Amino acid sequence: MRAVIVSSQPLCRDALSAVARDDLAAEVVAVTDLAQVKRELEPDLLVLDLPAEADAGRWIARGAQIPAGCHVLVVPHRDLALARLAHAQGYKGLLPKSSERPLMAAALLLVLAGGEYFPCFEELVAGATPDLEPGSARLSNRQREVLAVMGQGLTNKEIAKQLGISIATVKLHVQAILAATGARNRTEAVSRLKQAD
Repeated sequence: MRAVIVSSQPLCRDALSAVARDDLAAEVVAVTDLAQVKRELEPDLLVLDLPAEADAGRWIARGAQIPAGCHVLVVPHRDLALARLAHAQGYKGLLPKSSERPLMAAALLLVLAGGEYFPCFEELVAGATPDLEPGSARLSNRQREVLAVMGQGLTNKEIAKQLGISIATVKLHVQAILAATGARNRTEAVSRLKQAD
């Protein structure tokens, strides 16, 4: 598997390269600018770190034109507007730089497996209409299981052990639950869904 990392920030480029190389076992090509990506590479994964000074819409569109199995946008923090732009251009994920490394690796694996990872919105996920669906109807079966265990006040590590999944996967499910409920924290998510159901 080949991953191309595009970032003008050396620390970010090195960190993303390490995740792709060490956690995904990918052959990594790291460059500083979109213009340096050779079209003949056609990577399985193209990870693009949005430069602060870039016109986001144009830059995201330029990145989408580079042939790759899947495109992932890296941004400073969760941003619904950027997520919408990326999703509209065919990107499969949006990674906030504030994400912990295991979560980044799990999100990239999800994208490579054919899924999508947009932690800041649920309304663009195929068929989801959060305003019309009550409570936990928006959640997958596994997310409902995680939610039930969250209601017991367990930590991510304890949830992972009880459900037989990784801590990174638990974190992905917790983020999806928070996004689906619009909650700021776990307690609020449990409370909102109990009230809605």
